[in-house]
Amino acid sequence: MLNGGRITLVTEVTDGEVHIEVSDTGHGISEENLNKIVDPFVTTKGVGNGTGLGLAVSYGIVQEHAGTIEVQSENGSGTTFKLSFPATSKQRQRAVS
Repeated sequence: MLNGGRITLVTEVTDGEVHIEVSDTGHGISEENLNKIVDPFVTTKGVGNGTGLGLAVSYGIVQEHAGTIEVQSENGSGTTFKLSFPATSKQRQRAVS
């Protein structure tokens, strides 16, 4: 979001899962790029402005924690990432306390 914008973070614990939703008001991800955003070295930035590893690494970390990622995006309307993880009994206790 080069010219400003808003990032929203929402968290929730339900039915033994921890949910994290991150949304922005940026320009969105085109439909043609949406299905390859977690592929290593895929970037829409110019040469020298990104390696295309950020979402690939994030996806790997989420998988290592038995989680899932969903993404919704529309050109001109921003993007929302929804992450879900199984909660452990310690995490559930902290969330309730």
